Amino acid sequence: MQRSRVRSFVLLVPVIGGLAVLAAACGSSGPEKQILTNFFRAARVRDNTTLANISAVSFDARTIGTVQDFEITKSSEEQRRTLQIKQLMDEEEQAKRADEEFSKKKREYQDANLEAIERVVKAERSNQKLAGKDADVQAAWTKWRDDQSQSSKRLSEARAKASNERAQATASLTAPGRPDVDVTKMNVELITKQVTVNAQVRDPNGQTTPKTFVFTLQRAIGKGADGQDREGRWIITGIRPEGAGATSN
Repeated sequence: MQRSRVRSFVLLVPVIGGLAVLAAACGSSGPEKQILTNFFRAARVRDNTTLANISAVSFDARTIGTVQDFEITKSSEEQRRTLQIKQLMDEEEQAKRADEEFSKKKREYQDANLEAIERVVKAERSNQKLAGKDADVQAAWTKWRDDQSQSSKRLSEARAKASNERAQATASLTAPGRPDVDVTKMNVELITKQVTVNAQVRDPNGQTTPKTFVFTLQRAIGKGADGQDREGRWIITGIRPEGAGATSN
């Protein structure tokens, strides 16, 4: 943990000279100030490597501008949530099995009615109306296709939920440049806080104006089978102008 923080700071050494005002104003007390200082520095010089290590969101200097100075005006109480990693992985597996079973039944129907289905597909391509048994097959095949779409959608949503839950823990618990920590066998608590920042922002035209942003910071605490806590690092997961909706990944 300490080694990764030092490495991230070393990456920033070449640009510190041009950002002395920012560093002096923000100081080094508290994790919020430090991570935001590093974030604004890296955004200013488009240091994407450092940004990827500390943030899941961007701050494009070419469109938003560069932060010359800032102060934290408010920091919310920490909100804690136990991640449902195992539960969502189980739900993903159930959705996968259900989709596989449905696909098997669909193939069985298709194999049993292949010639009629080929006529249905051909007629649909040419906008021809079918009658008799082919019309019945068309109605049945349409339902099979619609149900397949819904089954695939449920599987996709279950995968996305499980992946997002794991990603929130993995990003915080994995040191930069190291293989991803396996969080699937951990009990993980996610800590979230909101930090309000008053910043002096120089736009691409060189004009400096005050702006207020609200940052969302998150970190994970994982407990493995050995019962030991593993402390994650703070990650910026959202940023928005005060009063606007959050931009996050």
